[in-house]
Amino acid sequence: MGWGDEVMVTGQVRVMQERDPRKVRVEYERPRWFPAYDHNPRIAVLEEQGNFQVLRPRVNGLRPYCTVKTPDRWNWQAYQPPVGELYLTPRELAFGAQFAGRVIVEPHIKGAASPNKQWGWVRWNKLVWLLTKYGISTTQIGPAGTALLEGVDFVETPSLRHAAAVLARARGCVVPEGGLHHTAAVFNVPAVVIYGGFISPAVTGYAGQVSLFTNDEKHPLGCGWRRPCDHCAKAMASITPEIVADKLRGLLE
Repeated sequence: MGWGDEVMVTGQVRVMQERDPRKVRVEYERPRWFPAYDHNPRIAVLEEQGNFQVLRPRVNGLRPYCTVKTPDRWNWQAYQPPVGELYLTPRELAFGAQFAGRVIVEPHIKGAASPNKQWGWVRWNKLVWLLTKYGISTTQIGPAGTALLEGVDFVETPSLRHAAAVLARARGCVVPEGGLHHTAAVFNVPAVVIYGGFISPAVTGYAGQVSLFTNDEKHPLGCGWRRPCDHCAKAMASITPEIVADKLRGLLE
């Protein structure tokens, strides 16, 4: 599981501890730790001893919003994750504060993600061009060597926690469904989230975000295909840069 899933875990932990004040031990096959948990007072660290609640985020190897997983496909179920928590250090907060007020765009998806989550480089570049035309400067974040869109500023973020710190102080963002859309929810950052047809906001979405999903009677929660599919290509094509730019301008205004 990646950053986004672990941010969702912190939301599950929050809900559990609001009902029962004991700390929570996160376990997969064994006790688990992940950078998204750092400094979270609700989560028991690996060496800590005590009478803890136990959260097992995967049942039979499946994420809580998935019913079946094959090499080719995920099958989704409606889920609506609770908003997570990230506890940033003073040093991390200071790093993010240097770049306050940015509008973040994220054209990349994680390497293991389905290609059906990719909106397309040409569309991302057109979006940046449109936003620049409207007087909205854009910024990408990422590690050194990140491939950049034309006309963006770049903030090098050596870790996902640094990226979260920059996003936490952002004016708004446009991101694919994934780790940064979960992070935007944590910090209540106005977000336009590009879903396409692979997965629905009824599965991983948050109230208050603009979720661009192309509904389909055959795939009401998204098709879940992990290989390129025509359905997702058409869904992404229907989400034009003009639509995204207008939605973001509406949020920023």
